[in-house]
Amino acid sequence: MIRAGSVFAVHLSFNGNCSQAFHYYSKCFGGALTVQTLADTPLGTGLQPEMRNAVVWATLENEYFKLVGTDLTDDASIVPGNNVSILIECASFTERTRLINKLINRNICSIENTNPLVNIVDMYRICWILSVHI
Repeated sequence: MIRAGSVFAVHLSFNGNCSQAFHYYSKCFGGALTVQTLADTPLGTGLQPEMRNAVVWATLENEYFKLVGTDLTDDASIVPGNNVSILIECASFTERTRLINKLINRNICSIENTNPLVNIVDMYRICWILSVHI
């Protein structure tokens, strides 16, 4: 059971066109759009111009759904099929640890893992991202 305060969203990964895609989705579906690029962060100073435009986090939220996306991925080989994940914004690290262990059907994740984002693949090859906002 998911605890109150947790939120489900669809997470999309892109290779440099996240902002363009989210502006398109905003025109299609409406809703509140937020886009943060590397240039908007302290990490953005001194980067090449093309990297400064990389989207750290884009969110489109309306009355029906929440979409979240990024250009920053672990693997630069994003292709159709591995670019969609289910994002769960957990209310706590304890809740996230419990869900990770259930999804992977083993007790190997501990609450000491304080990385705000954890990517896992379940036994059905479904990609999940579990986050905790700090």
